[in-house]
Amino acid sequence: MITTDIIANISAAIALGSAAVSVFAIYIPWKNVHDGEIFKEAIHALERAYESLTDHGKNISPPPADRLNWLAAARHLQTYKSLKTRLKTNLYSVLCEENEEYWRHQFYIALLRNPMHTVSYYQNGNIEPLSAVALFHFASWPNDKKDPLESIDLETLFSESEAMSMNIGLREYLKRFPKYGGET
Repeated sequence: MITTDIIANISAAIALGSAAVSVFAIYIPWKNVHDGEIFKEAIHALERAYESLTDHGKNISPPPADRLNWLAAARHLQTYKSLKTRLKTNLYSVLCEENEEYWRHQFYIALLRNPMHTVSYYQNGNIEPLSAVALFHFASWPNDKKDPLESIDLETLFSESEAMSMNIGLREYLKRFPKYGGET
């Protein structure tokens, strides 16, 4: 015979399991929607930062020495960084990193490709020092960031593609570099 205590315990366990399933059924979609919205706004912040600095892409290298443009761009970058830390899912974190690399390159082109900024450039534009530091920092490749190109296996790439293996010019060029199997 089943006692009422056993039935009560089984009922409680089933109720607890149902409650847990309900919580996950609500939380997981919420987390994805939450991250989707944060991700979109983070990317908009990067776009706004670049547009602010470069006058909507009209003046890229060098960008205008305009105090307000530099301040707005730096503030948008700080907003981006804050939003990025609020992401909860790996998918959106990876997507955010990929977009960050694209925008880092755009800022690099605007700020570091032709580093001809003189003291007078900053003084005449009355550029706020913190905004300049924030923008140049973002445009630079982080010292602690691993380059994804380092994981490429050249032999595998050449063996997987006939066009690659037939590219004599590229193979000869690579021979100039010990790192790629060339002579020292």
